[in-house]
Amino acid sequence: MKRALFLLGLWASAAAAAEPAEEKPVAAYGDDNPACVEWTDGCMVCKRGPDGEPACSTVGTACLPAAVACMDGKK
Repeated sequence: MKRALFLLGLWASAAAAAEPAEEKPVAAYGDDNPACVEWTDGCMVCKRGPDGEPACSTVGTACLPAAVACMDGKK
């Protein structure tokens, strides 16, 4: 019985880990990181305009995005 419960717990944690995290649009990175002025995922570049709203480039063909990172050294 203990082994069955252990295996059930192991399966449940593996299933939870296999679910992808909710992905936000690249522009939303600016909402979560207000000190960052310019950020990228390697495909799109976003920059905060004078009004504080992000303006983003378009994605090129066959681009594989990476994790979004701030380009101006702030996080």
